[in-house]
Amino acid sequence: MLVLLLALSHTGLLVPTADALIFASPEQEPKDLIPDDFPYWLHVSQRRYEGPTVLYLGAGWALTARHVGMGEVILDDEIILPNFGSARTLMNVDGTAADMLVFQLATDAELPNLPILPLAKQPPSVGEELLLIGFGRERAKVIEWNDAGRTRFGFQWSKSGRKRWGTNRVASSFVVLRQNEWTTRALTFFFDPPHSPQTTTFEAVAAVGDSGGAVFVKRDDVWQLMGMMISVSSLAPTPAGTTQYGDTTYAADISHYRSEIIRWTRAQCANGEDDDGDKKIDFPLDPDCQSATDRDERDLRPIAIKNAWMIGLASLFACAFWMIWTRLQRVD
Repeated sequence: MLVLLLALSHTGLLVPTADALIFASPEQEPKDLIPDDFPYWLHVSQRRYEGPTVLYLGAGWALTARHVGMGEVILDDEIILPNFGSARTLMNVDGTAADMLVFQLATDAELPNLPILPLAKQPPSVGEELLLIGFGRERAKVIEWNDAGRTRFGFQWSKSGRKRWGTNRVASSFVVLRQNEWTTRALTFFFDPPHSPQTTTFEAVAAVGDSGGAVFVKRDDVWQLMGMMISVSSLAPTPAGTTQYGDTTYAADISHYRSEIIRWTRAQCANGEDDDGDKKIDFPLDPDCQSATDRDERDLRPIAIKNAWMIGLASLFACAFWMIWTRLQRVD
């Protein structure tokens, strides 16, 4: 289950930033290191060792929470520096900043050959099952505490985190989360107990270190990035470093910010759109795209050939004119 690091206020609740996944029970922790039939495991990485989570979007760009910030990223066990000056905070239509940040990795870095990460176009639907991946804290021992005469219990976090995955389902969408200077359109999911009718097979929630973590959804047999974890809140006060059933995780809605993410991070040949109308989308499916960084999906080769033919024809006319003019000069 995930827990957030930063303590922020949201409608009177404690909303920390996310760090790691906490599971509803030991029986609900997945035994497999990687989810079955999931191709984007390596896209979920860290800002630094023992640090929060970063998502590699592909084509040299990364996405994380704004409160995490730009910095070095670990990909394929290599530390890769950012392209300083490339950071862009994602904005809302009213000009306010969201808790989301994209930045480019160093252009001279040797990046792993990973595919472009698909971004959800449609907003989340209540009840959709989600796949969560993050580097946050883990579930440790069960603890009890007194809350105004009522005994409560929860799960203490481990001291360090590691990469884990779990599941949950969308509880609400179109939520506006306000934290400090950030306003973010978000989706939410709850931490349900093992025998709840809403609980999932690998029920998990966010914890410290999961900020920037991935929320995927599978639609029409295609995995898509649906959200990015940014915060968690509790229904009642909890001791520091503790999660309890009923906690809520907030994740930025990728579909809401999709156009701006694409604006900063993707050329036409990697934007998921049929820009030239040939019913073939992006590299390598569109043969007119030379690479994922190709900024024009149109086939420019016919234009080049036509231009070359026109230049050749003009040269031929010029040569003929010069020969005729030279002969006339001799006659004179």
